[in-house]
Amino acid sequence: MSDETIFYIVGPVLAASAIVVSLIGLRVQRFPGRAAALVFLWFAVLIGGTATYAVLHSQDEEVEREQESGLPQATKESEAAENQ
Repeated sequence: MSDETIFYIVGPVLAASAIVVSLIGLRVQRFPGRAAALVFLWFAVLIGGTATYAVLHSQDEEVEREQESGLPQATKESEAAENQ
């Protein structure tokens, strides 16, 4: 699975989890109670995953754009011209 796919899965899961936890928190007076550690861990994992795959996906896109625009080739040509 690519970084892009994982990012587009984990991001919406994070958003949906935030909505669900908010609704539960509004309805249940003693929420999260004993489940506080579990809720914290769940969000820590989702936030970490979303951030990690967002960075990885952006790096992949940067490489693709460089390849499409021909910047690496232009850089090599300019370095070769400078060295002569």
